[in-house]
Amino acid sequence: MYPPLITHNKVPTCHQTRPVLLLLCVLAASLLLNKPAEASNKDNSRVQDSLQVVVNTHYINMHTGPGRGYPIFHSLEKGETITLLKSKTDWIKVVTAKGVKGWIHRKVINNTVGTHGQVVKLGIPERGDYSDRRWEIGVSFGEFESIPSIGIHGAYRITPNISAELRYNQATGRSSNSKLYSWGFVHQPFPEKRLSPFFTLANGELEISPNANLSQTQDQQDNFFMVGVGTYFYLSHRFMARLEYNNYTTLPDRDNNENIDEWKLGLSAFF
Repeated sequence: MYPPLITHNKVPTCHQTRPVLLLLCVLAASLLLNKPAEASNKDNSRVQDSLQVVVNTHYINMHTGPGRGYPIFHSLEKGETITLLKSKTDWIKVVTAKGVKGWIHRKVINNTVGTHGQVVKLGIPERGDYSDRRWEIGVSFGEFESIPSIGIHGAYRITPNISAELRYNQATGRSSNSKLYSWGFVHQPFPEKRLSPFFTLANGELEISPNANLSQTQDQQDNFFMVGVGTYFYLSHRFMARLEYNNYTTLPDRDNNENIDEWKLGLSAFF
């Protein structure tokens, strides 16, 4: 018997397994359609490849890397044409007509004009980084079966729509403490959207340790299967808010399984 942390005794039915089967079908379809999805996730606000501009001020300094901490090694003169190659946060890699490559700050573009004298406007750099994000780390707070919990997670985007994720959660109650270790997959149908819903499929291990003042002092370990739904909200720079609901089904060695609900709100950083 579990400590008072878990109060529901339910045996999974076919209705409970349907969301799992549906999510598996969605994940499989996303993998098959990966190439079209990747093509549609381009952010129009990013620097266009091979965009040429003309220096319209006395000089522009070029750095060896994307940051003010990198040394200045070359100066562009007024009237010189440069080609914008790519952006990294607030810095743009450029190449001169003579093949000299370096980095300039995005604000410096205000001191250039197009090859026909037109004003050059670039989009917000963070949205391009948001669409191209690969790694994610985050922390979250919430309730695990009405008990306060805290968790951390790390994820890597395998495709534009699917990420592999590792999690660790801990819930501390009056009667027992719970630790959850899990791994799984997160599916985002619209990863480029500022408000981006997602679905989670994972499994792992649940460890329950009764407090010392209880008569039952034996620790307990069970495997579990988890399905979840939530949404990301892009904030600014490299941060996202993350709201989610998860349902855990434990898989003990006994006849009865347990269903546990969890709500979490967190903050993630991507790079």
